[in-house]
Amino acid sequence: MIRVSNTLYDLFLSADRIVIDTGPLFIHATGAFRNDKLGDICLCDAPDEEFNFLDRLFTSNQQFCITPYVLSELLYRVRSKFKLKEEGVEEFFHSYGMFLSKMGEIRIDKEKIIQDAGIKFGLADVSLLKAYEETGAMILSSDEPFCRFCEWRNIEVIEYKTFFLDNFLR
Repeated sequence: MIRVSNTLYDLFLSADRIVIDTGPLFIHATGAFRNDKLGDICLCDAPDEEFNFLDRLFTSNQQFCITPYVLSELLYRVRSKFKLKEEGVEEFFHSYGMFLSKMGEIRIDKEKIIQDAGIKFGLADVSLLKAYEETGAMILSSDEPFCRFCEWRNIEVIEYKTFFLDNFLR
């Protein structure tokens, strides 16, 4: 299902549901959990503005969702980047868990992921493709090769960095 729109913002506004990839979620989680590390994570040269943009985006009236595979990948990246032990993981979920709990969830059966030809992208990315196929949820991702693949397959995707630059840093 492809919608005709003039800008990425129009595409964003027209979405019934948006499923978020790990990249933008990781930037937001970092800003909420370890703001001092935001400059190391952001894709642009304005880390506070980038976090604020994502925060406004995620608290807008749009329906945002994640898959369990994206949540797992987020936890892996948070643990790795911040070298968290068990107590640190608990601290992360105490500070960011409420936000994650308010977000919708799209569950994808593991068999569908394992059997998908796109498995080379990884479990989280395949779960996003399946979320689109099963629910029509638009994808928000910062993974440029993945976004190009989605565009090639006529899958509704918003490439995060372009979306941020087009709508915030004018």
